Parts: sequence; C-alpha cells; structure tokens
Amino acid sequence: NEWYAKDTSKKIRAVKRSKGMAGEHIGSHAPYGYMKNPENPDFWIIDDEPAMVIRRIDTMTLSGYGTEQIADILSKEKVLTPTAYAISKGRKKPSKSKNGDPYNWQSSTIVKILSMQEYCGDIVNFKTYSKSFKNKKRYKNDPENISVFKDVHEPIRDRATFEKIREKRGKIRKRKKQDGERNMFSGLLVCADCGGNMHFHFSQGNPNIQYFNCAEYNKGKRKTCTSTHYIRVDF
Repeated sequence: NEWYAKDTSKKIRAVKRSKGMAGEHIGSHAPYGYMKNPENPDFWIIDDEPAMVIRRIDTMTLSGYGTEQIADILSKEKVLTPTAYAISKGRKKPSKSKNGDPYNWQSSTIVKILSMQEYCGDIVNFKTYSKSFKNKKRYKNDPENISVFKDVHEPIRDRATFEKIREKRGKIRKRKKQDGERNMFSGLLVCADCGGNMHFHFSQGNPNIQYFNCAEYNKGKRKTCTSTHYIRVDF
C-alpha cells in the first residue's frame, strides 16, 4: 500500500510540475478576488465584490494604515473574510476554523493579500513544496525554484501599485532600542500558546527595562491570546 501511494504521489507531482512549468494554474482553488471561469476552469476571472476589497486594502496601505488597523476596520464594517466569502458562494475552501467569526479579519490575512503578485495578473507556481508524500506540511520554496508567468489573467492591481506597496512595506524594520541598536531576538520569538509574534518593548522612562510580550494579547477586544507572556530580555 505504501509503495502504491508513493508511486501515485510521484505521478501526481510529475503532472503538476508539467502544468506548472507550462504556465498553467496548479492550485485547486482560485485566490480571493478571483473565481474560475465557468466556460474554462483553467482560467481565472475577476470576482468584483472581493476585488473591490483588495483595491481598498491597497489604498489604505498606501495612505499609511497598518495591517492591524485595516483588519480592525474591515471587521467592524462586517466585511466577510476570504474564507467566509468563499463559503457564502458555495465554494470549497480549506480552513482550520469552520465555525469562526465570518467577519474576524486578521493582520496576517492583510499581509498575504498585499504580498500576492497574482493580483497583477501573473501566475506564480511552486511557491511551496512538500518533502514527501507522508509529510502534508508545506514549506516555502527558494526564489530560484519559483516560476512566474506574467499577464496571464486580468489584473486586480496594477504593477506600479504593487511596487509601491512592496517598497513601503520593505521599509518596516525591527523596532530599535533608544540607542539605535536592534534587539537580536526581534522577529524570532513566538507565543507558545497562540503562535503569534512576540513584540519587543522598552520603557521610555527607563530604557534598561526591555521585554517581549505576545502581540495577540495587545489587541483589545480582538485579542486571540489569553496571556501577555511577558518575558524580560535579560532573562
């Protein structure tokens, strides 16, 4: 049985790789903002309602709003999350939270939308890979192993906007201490309970008091973690 499963997995991978190298979509789902063309499922067409949300996210980002602020605005306005929207249209969508709040936007979702080159009209294949047919986890691929095919479908955002967003977000750096030095653990620590990032802080009155705590706890009513997980840097 294991030999059969391994052989089948190899054949499926070979077919996907052949399609991917030919510039065809290899994912089973169209991303938020697109839907499969009813006349030809191998092509994506713009889904107007979520496309408007994506363009609004782009506009807010270029206007200076942070990803957490954007997520909070969309949640308060009762805009369906990408997963909830797909479900409302009867489309199958893989998700860990089947019965969660359909309006609970997360900062990570905004980050993903802002980073997607597919919204420029491109196909981006082999962004992730699996190590074996037994391991279901997906790993990020190296840039040289990713295949990009430009101007395949109608774009939701223009390339100039995408470049401005990348340039703007590329200027975000790890928070510096008062003396200008960045803490060596910034961007590396995560919460043991919720998996959220641990953010670096220091006291304005006494810069020697430096610590990390869970970012998901500091979101007020939208917090998803039940403990601050305060850790001093010296510890």
